[in-house]
Amino acid sequence: AEFDLADSRFYWGLRLAYGHHLKSPPVDLYTLLPRWGFFLVHPHRSPLPGRLGISLDLEGILSIADAQDTGWEIGITPLLKFTLPVTRGLHLFLEGGAGIIGENFSSPAVPHAFNFTPQVGVGVDYALASTWGLTVAYRFRHSSNAGLYKENPAFNVQFFQVGIIHFY
Repeated sequence: AEFDLADSRFYWGLRLAYGHHLKSPPVDLYTLLPRWGFFLVHPHRSPLPGRLGISLDLEGILSIADAQDTGWEIGITPLLKFTLPVTRGLHLFLEGGAGIIGENFSSPAVPHAFNFTPQVGVGVDYALASTWGLTVAYRFRHSSNAGLYKENPAFNVQFFQVGIIHFY
């Protein structure tokens, strides 16, 4: 299949993710990531080298956390996404941003409920139909209170994501 994005300016997607804290104590996250975005530079009409596309995304996060107890996290993150169309049916991307998150679970890795979440990831959008795609991605996320409180351990998580994207 190939993407036919000539008339598309916007997109929405939904990713499922599994995240794992990179240090001890163990924390596992089971995450839902709804997202909406729009092209700043369209990847199929881009004047940039390699037809590089640039878009702005807004992504929500809702996770169930398996730590010392079961808890949750909820937040929102604006992201910049750089898309390189390898073919009309395969787009590689790099995305990054920083958001805010409320975390409610018991772990020494997360001593405060309010944190900031700088993050970066890579992935691929694979065409399933002209305006539908399958997304597979990896993301690294750092979560901390940015020095607002004296106690500020790093909560670093790697996420493996899979989802769908629809262009319109």
